[in-house]
Amino acid sequence: MTTALSPARAAEPAPADDPAGTPGVGGPSLAAARPDPDDLDPRRALREVARWQSGDRDAARFPYRAVLGHYRAVGKNAVGEEVLTALRAVEPAPAQAAEPAARLLGDWLPQVVDGRQGDYDSYLGSPVYASLTEAGACTQEVLTALLADVVEIESATLADVPAGLARTRAALRALTAVAGLPAAYGTGAAPGAADEVADLVRAAAEAVAAARDAVPAGVLRAVELTLTPTTRSHDEQMFIRVIQIFEAVFSAVGRAVQMATEAVAAGQTDLARGLLAGATRQVAGTSGVFRVLTTMPKDAFAVIRANTDGRSAVQSRSYRTVERSCPTLHLTVQRGDLPADGLRSAMRELDTAWCAMKRTHWGITVKIIGAVRGTGGTAGAAYLREAAEARLFPALD
Repeated sequence: MTTALSPARAAEPAPADDPAGTPGVGGPSLAAARPDPDDLDPRRALREVARWQSGDRDAARFPYRAVLGHYRAVGKNAVGEEVLTALRAVEPAPAQAAEPAARLLGDWLPQVVDGRQGDYDSYLGSPVYASLTEAGACTQEVLTALLADVVEIESATLADVPAGLARTRAALRALTAVAGLPAAYGTGAAPGAADEVADLVRAAAEAVAAARDAVPAGVLRAVELTLTPTTRSHDEQMFIRVIQIFEAVFSAVGRAVQMATEAVAAGQTDLARGLLAGATRQVAGTSGVFRVLTTMPKDAFAVIRANTDGRSAVQSRSYRTVERSCPTLHLTVQRGDLPADGLRSAMRELDTAWCAMKRTHWGITVKIIGAVRGTGGTAGAAYLREAAEARLFPALD
């Protein structure tokens, strides 16, 4: 990626491995290909952050737009040390520490001050989503907001790159399913129709508007702030959103398994069974998201992989929580003196859906990256193949 930026000049030309050409699938993002000139130059972000720091430091008025505009125009890995230093010094006024706006700013900052030394959590903005959950946001709201953003980003490039039709359709269908929208939103015109692109763009806009109307403003705001790609790649925007979606699902499943364990211990088998059934639906619902991911070009993923060293999904605490909590649930069921046939059936169904999800992930990885290493330096498809064989309840008869 580009070298550190000076506050006195704009971004340097993109290197050979940076996406170039028409914005859309396989190319740069719209923010990178058609940036506001002030977003290319770090001086606006530096100026607005300095003005905020010298004022009342009201977290609700932090200049997110200026910072994110620069990050998305040049890619996070190309942001210069001057900007990083300024952001590392950001601190809301002490009197506001307990306010939601200050909490959001504090949760968001790790995502933009990590430079090239970030980890999986800072790549996704995990602290922001953890706070959403603590504040009572439901998983469906988060998934709806994330998928709506994917649909909007993808449909915005269709006029330039009609090859993005397959991805936009897949994202629109996934959004329609998660948000419970009318099925017509998930189609647009029939493939090959004269106005296919225009009809799909119109259907996407209507679906996004309807979906966002059903999501609290705080969730929409959190999703808006947590897109800081390391590169200028259009595909990395989709990639980040997909990983954030899976993290939301993993978090929900982990909570469900832990709550089911508590319910079993209290003799509430019906409650435990309902919790596990809900978790199974969440896992099974990822099939639509995988269809979006299959549209990733190999070359685009190669650029992402080269720029995300140290940000591997193997660092996902939510994923580990699921796989570590299930043996505890099984042990609690075995120790309990209660009818558990229906509960064991629910456990098998979750196990089946979880393993199917992992096998799908493995298959997509083979298609996109083959035998090369994955993001963060993992063994890629070989690692996923081994992981796909691990059951949640291996001792379940």
